[in-house]
Amino acid sequence: MKDVEYVREVLSQDYDSELPSEIPYPLLDTVIEAEEFDYLSGMVEGERPNGSQSREGKDYLWFNHGEKSILTHRFIAALTIGKWVPRAFHVDHINHDPSDNRPQNLRIVTPRDNAGNRRKVLLSELADLDALAAELAERKEQVTEQTQPVPEIEVAEEIREPVVPPPRVIRDEPRDSYETHPQSWMGSPKYTGETKPAKYAGPYGGAWYKTSLGSWHLLFETPAELKEDSN
Repeated sequence: MKDVEYVREVLSQDYDSELPSEIPYPLLDTVIEAEEFDYLSGMVEGERPNGSQSREGKDYLWFNHGEKSILTHRFIAALTIGKWVPRAFHVDHINHDPSDNRPQNLRIVTPRDNAGNRRKVLLSELADLDALAAELAERKEQVTEQTQPVPEIEVAEEIREPVVPPPRVIRDEPRDSYETHPQSWMGSPKYTGETKPAKYAGPYGGAWYKTSLGSWHLLFETPAELKEDSN
C-alpha cells in the first residue's frame, strides 16, 4: 500500500486527536471562524514560541484558543485534511525549521508500520493547497461580513408644534355661586327686598338686606341731620 493511500485510510476512520489527559481540541470550524490566519504562509495571529526548539535552535510556535494551546503546524495540517490530525501522527517540517509552517513545508509522519518503515506524506499530496487557500479566504470573508455591525439608520426627529393649553377662564364668583344662583351671572347683584334686623348695629341702627346672590349686606340707618348736611 502506498503511503498516501495508507494515510487516507487512517483518516477515514475514527481516531483520537488528543490524549485522555489533554484538553480536547475545539471544533475546527469554530477555530477557523474565530482566529485570523494566512494559510499559505502558515501564520496565525498571536502565535508565539512554545518553549521547544529544533536541533538547529528554531522555535516551535503555538497559539491559544480558549483554554486549548494549539501548535501552529498541527492547525495548518488540520486545515488541509479538514479535521484534527490523529494524535499518534506527527506533523514534520521538511526543511527542519519548526517556525516555517507553510503547508508546502509540512508532511504527516505516521507511526512505524509492521514493515518497520516510517511513512511520510506531504500535505500537498492530500489536498490542492492553492484551491484550499482560496476556499478558506472566501469563508473568512463571509464570516467577517456576518459579524460586521449593522449601521444605524439616522431617523429624522419629528418636529411637533407645541401644545398650547386653552386660556383659563377666571370667574369672579365661585362655581357653586353660579350653580346655586345662576341669575347672579346676568349682571350686578340686586336687593331682593327681604330684610332682617341686625344686632349690635351701633348707635345708628341698621338691618340686613338680602341680595340676588343669596348674600346678606348690613346697611346702617343715616340720621336725618346727616342727610340734611349731605344735601
